[in-house]
Parts: sequence; structure tokens; C-alpha cells
Amino acid sequence: MLAAVFTILFGLSLLPGRTPLCLRFARRISGGILPDGAAAYCWRLTAVWFFVLLATTALNGALLVRGRAAVGWSLALTPAVVAATFFVEGIVRRRRFSVTFRTSGSSGASKTVVKTFESLAKETAFHRDWYRARGVRDGVTVLATIEPDHMYGTLWRTMLPAALGLPVDPEVIRAPESLVAKMCAAEKVFLVTTPSFLDRFTAYAAQYDVPPNCVEIVTSGALLTADVAARTRAVFGVTPREIFGSTETGGVAWRRQDGACPPDGCDWQVFDAVKVATAADGRLAVRSPYSFRRRYVMGDAVTLTADGRRFRLLGRVDRLVKINEERVNLAEMEAAVRARGFADCALAVLPSARGDILGCLLVAGADGARRPPLELRKMLLDVFPKGTVPKKFRYVHALPRNAQGKVRAADVRAELESALAEPRLRDVVETADSFAATLTFEPQAPYFQGHFPGVPILPGVVQLGLAVKFAARLGGGAAPTAVKKMKFQHVVMPGEPIAFQVARTGANEWTYSYRKGENPCSSGVLVF
Repeated sequence: MLAAVFTILFGLSLLPGRTPLCLRFARRISGGILPDGAAAYCWRLTAVWFFVLLATTALNGALLVRGRAAVGWSLALTPAVVAATFFVEGIVRRRRFSVTFRTSGSSGASKTVVKTFESLAKETAFHRDWYRARGVRDGVTVLATIEPDHMYGTLWRTMLPAALGLPVDPEVIRAPESLVAKMCAAEKVFLVTTPSFLDRFTAYAAQYDVPPNCVEIVTSGALLTADVAARTRAVFGVTPREIFGSTETGGVAWRRQDGACPPDGCDWQVFDAVKVATAADGRLAVRSPYSFRRRYVMGDAVTLTADGRRFRLLGRVDRLVKINEERVNLAEMEAAVRARGFADCALAVLPSARGDILGCLLVAGADGARRPPLELRKMLLDVFPKGTVPKKFRYVHALPRNAQGKVRAADVRAELESALAEPRLRDVVETADSFAATLTFEPQAPYFQGHFPGVPILPGVVQLGLAVKFAARLGGGAAPTAVKKMKFQHVVMPGEPIAFQVARTGANEWTYSYRKGENPCSSGVLVF
């Protein structure tokens, strides 16, 4: 009887002008956000259900006609067929409507995560309703400094604007001038960006006339410092809304670091549909409709409020490595290095002939002085076992960060193993679109070895490589597509002070130069 009722319902929904039953259900559970092809898929699925239920009803009728002995088989047949159809449907749906992402690899190796479109749609629908309730509607243009090919970009740059019906500027904004120009051309602006871009932009915002038309700023990928949040509020008139989560979990919580935040930072507010708890080791355990697992334990230690709807981050605990049979928490060691007067640092495991060792990238403190590695090793020996203390150190002007502002383990390792060691820098002058400093190349640098014996000179490829490196940090891009007007005029010797400058001269062009006093050493134009 029940199968007959559902057969009629499914059949009627297939009539011209009606909405197939499966499509109604899909729209309901996804908040109305469906991928291309979903309507046709749901029509076919409704037709399949209709014929399955029709066949089940006919078979049930035949069994009942045969007598009481067949009633038991009849009663068992319908739920069995329905369960089998649900199972097959689930397999097809997950394979047909799923998205594959790769994690950033900031705390280890990058890995693949498969997310269903259903989970992305639910998360998008939640944020859509949140912003609709706050009046983010007509006249708002979405500007973004992020690519759409990772989960943060997919959700906030592509899916959410489409769900809100907001136009999206197709250009990925990399330069402060581009952002200001696009803001001036728009009525209202919804900015999707990263902490690293806000940091660079607000540091030199006095150079620009920023219009007061920003209605929202969303940032994710790395933690936003209270200082950058305050500068952003002063420049744009909006406190950024930070999203905390991961590729595996989707969004977990959010916060705005306004003036009312305590000195150690604001708590994170858990999203309505998400439930959190603390695992046995203090890490954050997440149950969420946006997650790829029913329960996922993140690598962040937290303290929860009594109601379980807010938490405070205590730092990552999943960066444990084994060095010389000793377990080392990289986050703990990095904190110890910073506490000893360094502006920033990053650790990575490096293979060696005698087993794995630790390498450390260092950013000098406010005085710019470079302490000898031996001095730092002695400092760390007071806290960590001898065999675990880093054996390779390298100074850099800034840590390598990706487009989301994260420091990835692979990038730290590449920097430590690269032959392109940064020279000593002094008299640094940095703006939003230029970098200038006096460089001194140390005689023991690897690129002087064999170039040339007895008369070492700085290779031209090193000069080009450093220019590309600094242009990339200012937003030029990962690698240039062309190099124009390259000239080499005077050689650079170890220990000589060299005036270096790289500056933006166009939307995708950067000019660099090396000078020794009044003599030009080399120059060129990088096209990204």
C-alpha cells in the first residue's frame, strides 16, 4: 500500500509543469544551491524511483494474490528495494557531485580531500542567509585577492556571491592600486582576502585614497593579528570577519577583533550548525554538516566556554616530529626562538646522511642584527635536548608565504635547501609596490663557490633570482613569464655594498636594478 502511494507521488511529479520530487528534496537540503546538471539528474532519479516503486507495487500485488504465505515476503520486499535504491543513489551522487581539494600543507604534507557538493551547498546557504539578514544585497560588488581553486576561494569567491546574486570582479587583485581603483568604480564592496594582503596594504595605506564604501571584509587562511585588524578598521571602516576552519571541516567558527577584545585575542564563535568538543589531548573535535567526516579532530588545542559555543585557540599540537629518537613539537620550538628576540621563524625537517635534522629560517629582530647560529643553538640547549636543536640556520627578510598567507612546510624546506641564500640587508625601505635595500653578499655563500676560483663574482642568475624573489613577495607572482631589457655592466664581488631596488612599473611588470656606488651592475624588467 505504501509503495503504491509513493508510486503515485513520484509519477505525478514527473508530469509537465511539475517539479520532480527528488529536485524538491535536493533544493531543500542544499538551501536551493545546486550544481550544473543537478536538475536533469534529479528528473532522471525521480523517474528511476517511479519505475522501481511501480515494479515493487506490482510484485507486492502478485505475492498477495498468491496467499498468506507470500505476505511476509511482500512486507520485506519494499524496505529492501528502497534501501538498495538509496545505497546506489548515494554512490552515484557522491561520485557525480563531489569536488576534490588539496590542503595547503602548512603543517605537513599536502593531502587530497574529497568534499560533496551537498556539504559545500549547505555551508554556502548558511552564509547566504546570514548576510541576507544583515542587508548585504543590491549594489554590492565582490572583490577578491584570492584564487578560486582552493576551498576558501571556491566558497567565498564563487559560490557565495552566486547564491547572494552579487557580481564578482573576475580579476584576482594583487596590487594595492588595483584594489583602490576597483573600489572607486564600485558602489559598495565586499572584499574577500587574506591576512597577508591586509597586512601589506594597511602598512602603506597612507599612500592611497581609499573610498569609504566597503561593507564587509572576509579573511581566512591564517590568523589575523590584533594590530592588522585595527589598521584595517582604521583604513576601511570595517573590522574583518575572520573564518576559522580547514579543508576537511569547512568553516567552524568566526570572530571580529574589535576594540572590545582582550589583549590575548577574541574568542571564536562557533557556527550554528557546527558542534565542537575537546578531544582527550585537548584538540578541537568537530561535528559538522560541512565536514568530510562525521567527527574530525583538528590539530588545534583550545579551551571551550561552558556552553560549548565559543573557544579560544591555544596553538597547534599536531606538528610533532621525531629527531634523534626524541619527539619535538615544532610549534613549541618556534615560540622559543621568537621569545629570544627574533621577529619570526619557521622550522622544517631536512634529510641528511646521518638522519633527519631540523632547519630553521630566521627573521632578524627590530635591530636587524644577525646573531650567529652557534649563539642561538646555545640558547635553545637550555630548553630542548641537544640532538633536537636545529643544525641548519638561514636568515631571510620575511618567511615564504603562499597566496593565503600560510607558511607551508614544503616552502620552508625549499628555502633552507636552496643555493639562493639571501645576502645581508640593511637600510631597508619597503612600500606597497617597491623594495629597496643595501645588500652585502657574504664570501661563504654557496653561489660564489667555483664562480670563479680565486676571483669570485656574483652570478647573473643569482641577481635575477633575488629580483624575482623580492618581486614575488610584493605580489608579483610565483614566477615571471618573461624577462626584458636585461643588462649586466659591472661585476659584484663578495663583501661589497650593493644598492638594490625592485619596483612595480605596470600592472604585471617590475623593474629591478643593482648598483655599486654610481656604477650600474645589472638591471631588467620582470613580466608576471
